[in-house]
Amino acid sequence: MPTEKSEKEYGKLSLDQFQQIVRDLPEIRSQMQALPELIRAAPKAKINAMLDEGVYWAMVYELSFHEQIALLFCALGRTQELSEAAKSDDSSQVALEMFENDEFDDWNGGVGGFFSKNDVIGLTVVLQRNILSIMLFHRTLDKLVEDVRAGSDESFFKAVRLDRSIITCPTFASRIALAELRNDKVFFVHLRSALKGPLKKHWEAYNDLRYALFMLRELGFYQMSDAQLEDLLVHKLKLYPNVPCARKNLRKQFTESKKFATPSK
Repeated sequence: MPTEKSEKEYGKLSLDQFQQIVRDLPEIRSQMQALPELIRAAPKAKINAMLDEGVYWAMVYELSFHEQIALLFCALGRTQELSEAAKSDDSSQVALEMFENDEFDDWNGGVGGFFSKNDVIGLTVVLQRNILSIMLFHRTLDKLVEDVRAGSDESFFKAVRLDRSIITCPTFASRIALAELRNDKVFFVHLRSALKGPLKKHWEAYNDLRYALFMLRELGFYQMSDAQLEDLLVHKLKLYPNVPCARKNLRKQFTESKKFATPSK
């Protein structure tokens, strides 16, 4: 019988589970493009009827990433399954299977029937934009919001590039109001640029490797040898080419990623 260490090589995840998450990333990326394309292609009357009460999700960015995920589970009406997964001997596998196998055909308003389809759409967008944030900037959007609260305009503009609607998030609306009071023309020049979306240099850095490095951080793996990084990211997950400079480049990216780790409390 395999030991617990061999079953769970990466904290709460086995190698197979890590590979499963990485395999799902291309589908997640395609879904990011599919949703706006679906809305553009659908009859205008149908979209207006479905979104008759409007759609708004920017407030959710004020919550922590874990709270955002919990809210999505509530909207999907899957809190019972999530509770059962937490009690399972392999909660990670149960959660992965729940997302992969459940078509949500029996959806009826989520927990208490409180949620609308608009809420599910909004919370799905929030999850997608968080994944995009990880792939572009190493961090989830709630961390950028924290920086903005602390006065970081750099994080403000990064977040706007990821989701233009975030300017209606209270933290961002407050910063814009302050700039308006000060007649801060430079701020609004940068804002106009950020509203155009990610720059070419951002998309060049867009890759699944950053998501894998984020997962390692979340799982508490802050110390890995060059050989371990190469074995996992090149040979097992195949997220980096098998080239002579692989170890050096992976070490650089791993070190860069650790700069964004959440400090232990």
